Amino acid sequence: MINIDHIIPLNIQSDNVTDVTCQGAYFDNVSGIWYTESDGLKGALSEYVYSMNSYNIMAPYYLVITSKMHCWNCHQSTRIHGVMFTRFIKKIQDGGEGWLPVRRNTFLFHINALPEEIMKDIKASNYYLDKSKTTGLRYWMNHCEICGERLGDYELFCVEDDAFHRMAVEKLLRANVRKVNRLFISTAGNPAEHAPKDVVRYLCDARFVMNGPAAP
Repeated sequence: MINIDHIIPLNIQSDNVTDVTCQGAYFDNVSGIWYTESDGLKGALSEYVYSMNSYNIMAPYYLVITSKMHCWNCHQSTRIHGVMFTRFIKKIQDGGEGWLPVRRNTFLFHINALPEEIMKDIKASNYYLDKSKTTGLRYWMNHCEICGERLGDYELFCVEDDAFHRMAVEKLLRANVRKVNRLFISTAGNPAEHAPKDVVRYLCDARFVMNGPAAP
């Protein structure tokens, strides 16, 4: 576990390693994340920082997986999009401090906030910020391309053998998988305003195996 209460993730590529290490950057071998401490950010490292103050999950790169399903409103086929990691860091929940590195094929959902750079990289016109009618949560969600119906994350990511939850490799082979070599950071799983103490799920495992790049 990274025992730092406040850390700043850095979007560093392999050709920058020597310079940024000398300037106070650290590398976590499990997750593949470069970061610096909140009080150790020097001028030379500022060019690698995202302009986002609040987040609880980050990954050195991410996969955008586009699959298909039948809309439960109009019953027509529509594309759906999911963000997946093979390694990442998540902030400790339940009042703990620090960050926990994880190496596991994992989908992220109930995403409340994304930097503008990542929104552009996902490149999905029917995936945008909206409010759930059933939970009151406001998060980035899929919408039917035909009728515009909201396709909530619970059904897509938390129901066994549906859409993305524990997606089988056979279904993955029929999907479009696009790797984005950019640091991913986001805020996910924030409860609705009327239920601030509820715990909202925002991670689920995938069945298939995908190997990430070797650590520098």
